[in-house]
Amino acid sequence: MGILFGLLAAICFGLADFVVTQATRRIGVLQALFAIQLFGVLVVGGVLAFTQQAPPRSFGIWAFMGGISIINFVGTLLLYRAFAVGTLSLVSPIASGFAVVTAVLALLTGERPPVLTLVGTVLLVLGVIVVARARGVLGPSSLAGLPEAVGVTICFGVYFWALNRITPTLGVLWPVWVTRLVQLFCALLVLRVRGPFKLGMVWPMAPLLLVAAILDSGALLSFNLGVGQTYTTITTALTSLYSAITILLAWMFLNERLMIWQWVGVGVILTGVLLVSV
Repeated sequence: MGILFGLLAAICFGLADFVVTQATRRIGVLQALFAIQLFGVLVVGGVLAFTQQAPPRSFGIWAFMGGISIINFVGTLLLYRAFAVGTLSLVSPIASGFAVVTAVLALLTGERPPVLTLVGTVLLVLGVIVVARARGVLGPSSLAGLPEAVGVTICFGVYFWALNRITPTLGVLWPVWVTRLVQLFCALLVLRVRGPFKLGMVWPMAPLLLVAAILDSGALLSFNLGVGQTYTTITTALTSLYSAITILLAWMFLNERLMIWQWVGVGVILTGVLLVSV
């Protein structure tokens, strides 16, 4: 079942990223981020109220959850920025490399994932290098969003590794709701500094943003269920396969076309992620 939940998380994340890309390119990164977190808080909060799950009373656990949620906010902000300015079929597979960071952290803290994880890690790094070296042929504009995608890899890698440390105490729903709540407050804070929240821009996009919130929250829920039944490295690696879905959707609906060396780099990255999953 852990593998099934990992694959379900990948499907939800892949669909969510495609929807988020549409939203960020129409109403901006911060507007989309704030609205999606708001919908996420309401949706997951409704599920918590329906299931009547009592929250744990450990302050240390809540503080830890709040801390990693801030890290996740930074990663999400970078991800939305990468989607808004970059080529979806390039930045998505690079961002999916967070499985490597999670695998390394899990290895250092006692987990013993398969040896192929190391091979997959090397391939992921090589894939990023191949994509980055395409700059000289395609020009800097074709690789917009690449630095942000690398930042996503680090932030999400730390977040998903840490999530497994507290899921046994908080359960599968409370971490998702806390993550959404912390991101909502962080987005509101950034909006107050960078500019006001423009409801007139967001309201027409509300159905799309609601879908994105449901998919993204469903992916986190599936991940939490997965790590409860198998290794963190395996669930995370399977979850990171979401980029294959995102690339397919970008090719089908956004008419994104990559140069041959970019496809080679993307292929190497996805192969690395797949090996980490074995």
